Amino acid sequence: MDNLHDPIPGVTDDPVIRLLHSGEAKTLHEAEEKYLDSAMPEILELFASPLTSEELANHPLMQMLLAHGSRAREDSIL
Repeated sequence: MDNLHDPIPGVTDDPVIRLLHSGEAKTLHEAEEKYLDSAMPEILELFASPLTSEELANHPLMQMLLAHGSRAREDSIL
């Protein structure tokens, strides 16, 4: 059994873990940022969906987005 190729539900299907495992990201924060950037169309679809504010806030993608916040943009000089 080759553990490098056997699927592990909740691990190998996680896009953030895949970014780390592939070497595309060096840190968890970097992996989450890359994932959030790639998921922007899905995020916009969530905002346009009929979900309530509470349902939207409980969506895992939105929780990750809120956890990262916009502090870097607020502190930038641009």
